Amino acid sequence: MIRALKYLLIILGAALCSVLFIAGVWLLPNIAATDADATYELRGRYKPSTDGKTYLVIEHDNGGGCGTLSVDGKPWPYRLNKAGEIEPGTRTIRCGTEIAIEIKPGNIHYFDYWGP
Repeated sequence: MIRALKYLLIILGAALCSVLFIAGVWLLPNIAATDADATYELRGRYKPSTDGKTYLVIEHDNGGGCGTLSVDGKPWPYRLNKAGEIEPGTRTIRCGTEIAIEIKPGNIHYFDYWGP
């Protein structure tokens, strides 16, 4: 009986170590990828621009099958992950669905989430 309990504890300890290892492997890259200078919001993040101008970077195209990305009804001329100068204020991004975001002046706004 004691021997069975000993083996059970060894197995449970190994399982716990495995879970902690997997969690660490998943968490470390996600934590390392965060931008310490940025303020995170539901639809992305923003941080001060170096020249005081206002920029938008669209990092996600809603799956890519939505046609042309547009901002305020006009085609967005920049590729994904490239900054484009934009006027601050409420802007509407459209690609299959439409999302309104608030872009603060003097910042680079990184848009990356189309969900609810």
